[in-house]
Amino acid sequence: MHERPPEKPPMSAQEMGEECFQKAVQFHEQGDLVSATAYFKRAADKQSPLGMLFYGLSLRHGWGCQPNETMAFVFLQKAGEIVVPHVKDMDPTVAGMAKEELAMAIYELGQSYRHGWGVSRNKKTAAYYFEVAADLGDADAQSDLAACYEKGDGVKRNMKRAAHYYRLAHKQGVELFGTSWIFKKKYNSD
Repeated sequence: MHERPPEKPPMSAQEMGEECFQKAVQFHEQGDLVSATAYFKRAADKQSPLGMLFYGLSLRHGWGCQPNETMAFVFLQKAGEIVVPHVKDMDPTVAGMAKEELAMAIYELGQSYRHGWGVSRNKKTAAYYFEVAADLGDADAQSDLAACYEKGDGVKRNMKRAAHYYRLAHKQGVELFGTSWIFKKKYNSD
């Protein structure tokens, strides 16, 4: 009598979402945006925050699908909502990856509010999301928030805070043209 090999346990929704996301990335790298977007959607349907993030970006920019800024905003918002409650409870290495995912999703929400993509334009709300993402370490958010403080877009103009966030972005390699002023002592935080 032959022994059967042990059956694999069924994959969880999270594992299926991760598998779909990985397939989406492969299709994207091959230039097949239609298939990539279909798999980002499948990953999103399995509650994958990365699937939601990239499906939202696909919808926003029309990568392999018809652009739909309203639905893009919904998926970007869901991505942030899923990750936020779990970041502090995670293993530090996983939390680091989740923190990057979260920061990217929150930054993209800020972009949505800044440009009116799927939601009414609101500079104050955009600056709020940029600050959350900037404080999570997103260099693009740090640079955009610094510009908000420098110009007074959505926040009270504050050159010290602008310099602070420009310096954070600079430390991460963001090239900042015309911002040598940020290194002057008078712009250091008190």
